[in-house]
Amino acid sequence: MILGTIKNYFAGGNTPEGFYSFFHYLPYQAERVFILKGGPGTGKSTFMKKIAAELIRKDLDIEFHWCASDKDSLDGLLIPELKLAFFDGTTPHLTDPAFPGLIEEIINLDQFLDKDTLQKNREQIIHLGESVRQNFQQAYSFLKAAKIVYLHWKKYYQASQDRKKYYQLVHELIRKNIKPVDFKPGRERHLFGSAITPQGPVNYLENISADINNRILIKGSPGTGKSRLIQSFCQEAAKYGYFILYLHCPLEPEKLDGAIIPELDTALLVGTPPHCLEGIKTTDTIINLGETIDLDYIKKNNGEILDAEKIYEDLMKRVYYFLKKARSHYEELEKYYTGALNFEKVDNLREELIKKILP
Repeated sequence: MILGTIKNYFAGGNTPEGFYSFFHYLPYQAERVFILKGGPGTGKSTFMKKIAAELIRKDLDIEFHWCASDKDSLDGLLIPELKLAFFDGTTPHLTDPAFPGLIEEIINLDQFLDKDTLQKNREQIIHLGESVRQNFQQAYSFLKAAKIVYLHWKKYYQASQDRKKYYQLVHELIRKNIKPVDFKPGRERHLFGSAITPQGPVNYLENISADINNRILIKGSPGTGKSRLIQSFCQEAAKYGYFILYLHCPLEPEKLDGAIIPELDTALLVGTPPHCLEGIKTTDTIINLGETIDLDYIKKNNGEILDAEKIYEDLMKRVYYFLKKARSHYEELEKYYTGALNFEKVDNLREELIKKILP
């Protein structure tokens, strides 16, 4: 049996700036978009997973967009061949239709809730909701502190870098891999390929680049210019109108973990922790930016570098601790809504929808 392929992304992320959203890039080129609304535990993720299972059996390729606050929950789906998308339109990725009835349609799962059952647990629900919010705020505070330490850690490597050697390496990489064509405007899309989740760091860079033959894996310590190299490469490719999928870093959302340029059959991927790639291909090119660093300078400052690394790791442990607490309380909150939900009506709605969208 032939089955459709799956690509995994995150359309939003937990970052030092709080929840950071690229949800406007999720329904990419979709002409029909379903926005799911509903409280915790009303089955939005399950609704999308069951629809996806049907479509995959029909040999349709799917993009899964996972939740950074629970790596096993779905925030969205994109089915490129059908130009069809589904996504969770509730907080923190609150979204309202731009063209209701024309492109977007709201699916409100709250309509299947027994409000009387919820009212009986009003105080517990409000308390848990507030607890979830507070724990996320704690996690974001520690994440902000971790980023400050991370930037300090990076400065040692930035100061030790041979800039001439670095830029020669970048220019040579661009020369070898980008074929100049006529200048024209390029298209772009922005998502996350990795996330800071309650279950720890998660990345899908390997999955996203699985069908790319020319993968350039960039290694190097913080501050050696991995994101800057990817950005320089993409700026050159953009001049010639190549479509670029930018994959952002959750710790520094303005920076990049990777980029995919399908027309060049090329992917540039950061290949150092926490997003190490296991399936290294024989065709992969490894770029080691450690070769542009003055090791004597690093040795001289090794004590301070190790201190910064340890403080960063300790702060990240606190981030994961509070994300786990938030997730735990959210799961308790979900139980109240699940207990008040009419699953039969949700299933009936999903079956009717599948009949409408299948070709």
